[in-house]
Order: sequence, then C-alpha cells, then structure tokens
Amino acid sequence: MIIIVLISAIFCAEVKLKVESSPKDIRRINGRAEFDAQEYETSCQCESTTTPLHVGETFCDPTKVQLHQDFAGDDGKTASFEQIRHLIGPLNELQFGDPNSYHFSCLDGRNEQGVLGTPGGDSGEFLLALQVYEQTINTPLAQDTVDSIFANYLQFMKQDGFYMCTDDDAIRHLEKELGMTLTVDALIDPPNSFKDDLLTSLLKPENTGCMHLKSILKNPESYDMRPDLVRYFLRSYFTILWNKSNPLHHKLILEVMAGRHEERAFLEVRINEACIRQNMAPLLRPKRRITLASVPQGPTSTTFHEGGATEIFQAYVNHIDAASIRRKELSKFFAENSNLNGVHFEIDVMHHRLNKKGLIYLPFYTVTIV
Repeated sequence: MIIIVLISAIFCAEVKLKVESSPKDIRRINGRAEFDAQEYETSCQCESTTTPLHVGETFCDPTKVQLHQDFAGDDGKTASFEQIRHLIGPLNELQFGDPNSYHFSCLDGRNEQGVLGTPGGDSGEFLLALQVYEQTINTPLAQDTVDSIFANYLQFMKQDGFYMCTDDDAIRHLEKELGMTLTVDALIDPPNSFKDDLLTSLLKPENTGCMHLKSILKNPESYDMRPDLVRYFLRSYFTILWNKSNPLHHKLILEVMAGRHEERAFLEVRINEACIRQNMAPLLRPKRRITLASVPQGPTSTTFHEGGATEIFQAYVNHIDAASIRRKELSKFFAENSNLNGVHFEIDVMHHRLNKKGLIYLPFYTVTIV
C-alpha cells in the first residue's frame, strides 16, 4: 500500500511584541501564542542573532502554525496532525536561519538536526540553476565550464558551507563494487591512488546516496536535464572536496545519513511575508522523538495510552519559500558572473524560471510509504 501525504505548515506572525534591548543585545520578548486552539502567554529571553528590531516593527516572530492536509492515505498509516505538531515542536524553541547564509540540507527524514530542506540540498539547488542557465544560453556546458562556474560560486556564496548528502546504503554498494571496505573518512579524503576509481563509481546512480541526485541520474528525461550535467557537477564537487590544497575545500559539506527511510509525511514549509522580507526561515528537525496522547490505529479508531506514547517520527521537510530566497541569490550570481555567448538575462527572469522549474522536483518526493 502506498500512502501519499502532503502537509503545509505556514508560520504566521500576527501580534505585536514588546522588545527590550540590553547592552549585550539580550532581548526579552513577551506576547501571546495560539497553539492547538489554546492561547498562551509567551515570554523568552534570547541573544539576538539578527539585526536590531524596534517596538511596533513588523518582523519575523511566528506565533501560530497552520496545518493543512492536502492528501491522506486510506489505511490508517498516514501521519496525524498531532504527530506533525510535535515534530515542529514548541514555537518558542524554534531557531531560524537566513536562506542566503545557511546551507540547505537534502529532503531526508533521517536528519535529527534543525535544517532548511530542499530536494538535493545546496547541490540540488545549484544543479537546478546550472540546468536553467544551460537552457537559457542554449549551449551545453562542458566539464571545464562547470568546474569554473562551481568554483566561482563557492567564492560568491554567503552561506556557511555547500552541502551534499549520501547514505550508508550507497557506501555499502560502493564497497561491493570496489571490493574493499570504505569508511566515511576514506570517502571524504581518499588516498590519491584510489581517487580515479572512486570517482568513476560515485557518478553512478546506485552509488549516490542523495535520493534527488539519484533520481535525476536514473530518470533525467523526467527532469528535462542532461545526465552529463549531473556527472559534471559531481566531478567538480568531489575534485574540490578531495583537494586539501584548494582554498575552497573547507567550504564543502558531505553528510552521510544512517539508518532506514521511515518517513511518514511530506511537510511543505511556508513562511509569512515578514519572514520572507527578513530572509528568515525556521530550522525544523525531520527526525524527532515525540510523545503523543493518542496514536492513530486506523481510519476511525484511536488507541489512548496513559502518560502518552513515545515514538520516533520522520518526515520529508521542504522549505519551499526559503528555497525561493536562495534561488534569488543564485539568479544574481548567474546573471552577473557567468555570461556565455553574449547572452544576457535579468535576475528576475532567471529567478522565475528557477521557481517554475523547481516545481517538477517535488512529485518524486511527495511522501511514499510502503
């Protein structure tokens, strides 16, 4: 049985908060928050990580979560609203990141850290931009051109690092193919004598632990993308990752996911206009231990547990609005720094094309649970 779940979380800021600043920029924020149809008085004291705010100013400080289920399964295995609310956690504990200065992680429910999620993470967004740029200039990009563009982007970007993911299943497949034990350290920093063989294997879909990149390599026609473009990018990434003398080496992040995929929902995260204007998005944890008052057992039945029931809950988390903010920066980079064949285009034009093209990524990741 396949269940498809699509849930949107809209983080809303609907109240004015009193802001008190101290010399150390520690702010006490007081206000009201509505959660699960109950209204609460809220107060938190926190160190500011953003620009100073003024009383009465509209700013990104969510006080409400709206959940909407677009599609549910019919055998009782679908995620409940209660599970999604607990996955998000208390609003006053949410941390926020700037999509232009915080890396994007893959859509992967095995990540227990707060993330900004998008198909393929930073790698998926950059590959999307390469695709749109290539189609805009109507010229297939070669390996050396992709190498140059990627190196230039690593110098241009504002985020803390450039992210790619893989997983332990892909590493185990690599081990069988290469006939050797492969540790995570060896994948990140292999001996020189091993690099050529390892890179050849890493360009194959079965050795790619990122679901998004693997899907493109296996079904490039579904994404309207040349498979060579994916391989060129992967070669550029690992060539820099493995070259410690390259000053850009330290900017690359390779995360290895462990364990099984047990995602129960696809969470599409929307943010309000105040957060969009201030380039702020909530960091959500795709995998979390949650405690529920009840656990759904079927379409119409629920089992109640005294003291609640604890479970590990996983979901795909896609920050669709935050990704659009990042795509604006990518559009600026390509418009200003990668002019080929005398083709000129406006930043807004490429941004629109990136958002439109990015939508075809999502059907492959609307949650599938077997």
